[in-house]
Amino acid sequence: MKSETVVAITDLVFRWPRQSAVCLDLPELRLRRGEHAFLHGPSGCGKSTLLSLIGGVLVPGSGSIDLLGEDLGRLRSTQRDRLRADHIGFVFQQFNLVPYLPVIDNVLLPCRFSARRREQAQAGGASLRGEAERLLSHLDLARDLWLRPATDLSVGQQQRVAAARALIGHPELLIADEPTSALDAERQEAFLDLLLREANAAGSTVLFVSHDRRLASHFVRDLALPALNRASHGETACTI
Repeated sequence: MKSETVVAITDLVFRWPRQSAVCLDLPELRLRRGEHAFLHGPSGCGKSTLLSLIGGVLVPGSGSIDLLGEDLGRLRSTQRDRLRADHIGFVFQQFNLVPYLPVIDNVLLPCRFSARRREQAQAGGASLRGEAERLLSHLDLARDLWLRPATDLSVGQQQRVAAARALIGHPELLIADEPTSALDAERQEAFLDLLLREANAAGSTVLFVSHDRRLASHFVRDLALPALNRASHGETACTI
């Protein structure tokens, strides 16, 4: 039976090297399977640092972060890399698409690095390319753009490619770090509706991070990082 908890944080403390002040001090945070959570706070409060910890890019100084029952702090860096590739989809603020690759190949990249994502993408009998095309269609990206280099697309179009790439292979956790900051309000609303609809279809837990509180209405759970972070009540150092 699958665990209902995707992320479990307990007594997490993190400070950057050569910084005396603690950046994050989180007593507890849990994200359930299929939950959609909105994490907000002002710039520099530690949002991106927390995402790096949940993704296993950073490790806590003390406390624990469990991802699908695995304590990230006890794993070697190669094991964390594998866990991240197999189970987490990322939508970055700058999208991080490979500029010289066609749109369709950008979407397929996670399946090149993860056999599990590749198998999951084909679980319904579709080919990998067919699943990539399905996602691009559902995210309203026109078919005549699929073979173009990513750099030929507008910001809004690149954003949809990044979302399709994050969603392919049904990752248990989808992390979105300020992906709508370059869009106007109408395009933000449309993109969020599409993203969350596809996440629901995949059964993915969503952790969406933004400083824009207007977006919170799309989410069942509203998390204010400064309220969760005990370090925010004193001197903090979440930027270097």
